Amino acid sequence: MKHKKSQRGQALILIVLTIVGLVAMVALAVDGGTAFADRRHAQNAADAAALAAALAKINNQDWQTAAMGRAMSNGYYNDGVNSTVTISNPPGAGCNGVLSPYAGNNEYIQVIIRSTVRTFFGPVIGVNQMHNCVEAVARARQGAYVPLYNGAGVVALKPNGNSVFGNVGNINLRVRNSGVFVNSNGSCAMNVNGNVNMTVDTQYGIVGGFCRTGNVTVNGPVVTGAGQVPYPPSINVPPPNITCSGNGYLSGNTYYPGNYNNISLSANGNYTFAPGNYCINNGISISGNINLTINNVNMQLNGGSFSIAGNSRVTCSNFLFYSTGNAGGIHFNGNSGNNCTGVTFYLESGNMVWNGNVANTFTARTEGPYANLLVYMPYGNTSGLTINGNSGNNIIGTILAVQSPITISGNSGTTGFRSQIVGYTIQFSGNADTTIDYRDSDNFDIPSPPTIELVR
Repeated sequence: MKHKKSQRGQALILIVLTIVGLVAMVALAVDGGTAFADRRHAQNAADAAALAAALAKINNQDWQTAAMGRAMSNGYYNDGVNSTVTISNPPGAGCNGVLSPYAGNNEYIQVIIRSTVRTFFGPVIGVNQMHNCVEAVARARQGAYVPLYNGAGVVALKPNGNSVFGNVGNINLRVRNSGVFVNSNGSCAMNVNGNVNMTVDTQYGIVGGFCRTGNVTVNGPVVTGAGQVPYPPSINVPPPNITCSGNGYLSGNTYYPGNYNNISLSANGNYTFAPGNYCINNGISISGNINLTINNVNMQLNGGSFSIAGNSRVTCSNFLFYSTGNAGGIHFNGNSGNNCTGVTFYLESGNMVWNGNVANTFTARTEGPYANLLVYMPYGNTSGLTINGNSGNNIIGTILAVQSPITISGNSGTTGFRSQIVGYTIQFSGNADTTIDYRDSDNFDIPSPPTIELVR
């Protein structure tokens, strides 16, 4: 009679295998949790180190030391055993060995932390340690001067309702190297009427809607739903500080600096304003056949207006004109061309009118706080700005009228705008060909503060 072999001991094998499985599960839970916690801590440390480096770089400090110090304060000592901290500017390859999308750009700083995590239960199954690799990238952008409204050549700032970017008449409008931005959220924020042909090199960016009436041709993409910018804008252009001592006087055909009640010129001839500061309480009136030269002059108008009529002509350079208080602004209504270089018209009060049957040449100054700012009408001045001529104007520099309507009209070519035109509303009218040739180097920039940001 045969007997079956004993099966004793088989249960022990199953128990051992079960214990090994349980230990593996415990190792996965405990050691995996530890590794995950370290990864999260390492990522926080890398983020903090990258931001510390960016801040130090903005402040012209040792950004490498700042980043390493922040990593060490979080327990990553770059000892080559427990952790390795790599700091790169510009960034290189990341944890996955793939080159960073910010590689080659010195505005970005990359911090990579590689850490080793010792296991507790892992050695039972042959896993003595686990490894983490985390990456952070921060941007350190120095303060800079940037174009107004991303360099749009024509900007209407009115924030709501139907911003009348209207065109009445037979208009050909060409915006070179740029486009148009309309800030209104109205259903007809950009409202074009008449026989109009409009062309831009970039786009028409409109917060609200676009309406057209008549024979309107639009060349270039129309993008509605654009992001609205805050109004009033936070543009800080300091007012001129012009002080005058004593009374000015006229000697021969030359005016000398000082305080004046008013100046009135009607006798034909050549006149000069000598260099210096002029403070005038009741306006300047120039008519007849006068050639007026104004060089290296700062002029503050407290009342009245600066009015030029008849066949008078003004030639000026390095001229700062400030209309304030009860002043009525500046009006060029003559029949002779005016030529001014290095000029800024700062109208805290009053309006500006360029009228007549001739070409005017106005070029903004290139240095100082008003560099490339030709006309500035700050928030609070709601008077209009009108450029109305029957011949070609040559205008270089930004026209910035924050709360003022701007009208550009005429009955022939107006081709010489190397400008950025910014107004509360903008209207082109008449029978004119208008070309706005935007060039950043010719226009006013605003300071953009330094920034740091975590981008990865």
